[in-house]
This record gives sequence, C-alpha cells and structure tokens, in this order.
Amino acid sequence: MNYLAHSFLSFANEPILFGQFIADDIKGSQWKTWPPNIQQGILLHRFIDDFTDNHPLLLELRKRLHPTLGKFAGVVLDVLFDHALSLRWEQHSKLSREEWIQNTYLQLQQRYHEMSEKRKFILSAMIRHDWMNMYGTAEGTSQILQQMSRRISLDNPLHSSFKAFETHQTDILSAFDEFFPEILFKSRRKLDIFAP
Repeated sequence: MNYLAHSFLSFANEPILFGQFIADDIKGSQWKTWPPNIQQGILLHRFIDDFTDNHPLLLELRKRLHPTLGKFAGVVLDVLFDHALSLRWEQHSKLSREEWIQNTYLQLQQRYHEMSEKRKFILSAMIRHDWMNMYGTAEGTSQILQQMSRRISLDNPLHSSFKAFETHQTDILSAFDEFFPEILFKSRRKLDIFAP
C-alpha cells in the first residue's frame, strides 16, 4: 500500500489521514506524543503495513516477483497496488478519484506546519508532480517507479520494474481484488477499536 491506498484507508477522516501520512517518521513509542485522533492514524498505518507485509496472498505474489525484483519486490508491489486501486476506483468509492485526491492534498496542506521537514518536502513534491493521479496510468506509475529508482543510491531494478505489472497483470489485479476488501474491513474495524 502506498500513498493513494493509505489515504483511501483514512476514510475521509482528516486527523487519521495526517497520522497515516507522517507515520513513517514516527519511531517506536513517539506516537504517544501526538493527540489521540492522530495517534489512531499513525497506528492504523502501522497496522496496514504489517497486515500487508504478512498476508499469505501477498507473500506468494512477492515470491513470484522476486526473481526479477529481488528485495525490492514489496516496494514495487506497494506502488502497483496503488495503480490497481486507481484502475478499480469506481468499485470502491462514490467520489471521483480526482475529487478524492484534491481533497487529500488540501487536507494535508492544512497541516503542513505540523510536519517534519522531510514530510514537508514529500508533500510539496507529491502535489507539484501530482503523484496520486500518476498512479492512474501505466505511464505515470512507471515514472513514479523510475523516480524512486533514482532516489536509491544502490543499484536497483526499479527503473524498469513496471514490466512486472505487464508480465503479471492478471495475478496482481486478482490479488488486489481479493485483498483490498479485506484490508478495508480490517481497517474500519481497527478504527472502531481505537474509538473512545
């Protein structure tokens, strides 16, 4: 799950969205220093990542991608699932994808002053290049993977990794169609548990 999916799994709840967006910067028990509703977003993000990383269906899919992508298979699959969500958007949302994305950008911009310098940089780049809309096309998703490749100092296969989607499209979309309703249900349930 990447930026688009994590925003979708915030269920249009602005503090949850913000918590999810900053979660990768929050180490250990630092989440406890944030207000309760943002804590929920941070912990939800961790739950989603853990559930995704350990789901048998996705473990099998990563194993299938491993021969060409190696240790980057999981990273690529996260991006490809955002592409899959874009392709399947109307099955999961009454709002248009464009409207959802613009609302997400606006809500995150309103909390810009609360972000670390790293998150500010990421958000600025995300909005400037409209990353979330790029997931909607094969060309845009491929460009995102190429950009990721350039940001990694080690040799990596990300520059050409969209080929994995072209090669395994049926398996990836089938896995997404099975997995996404499950993570939607689990995430909603998790927020119910978090609620006071």
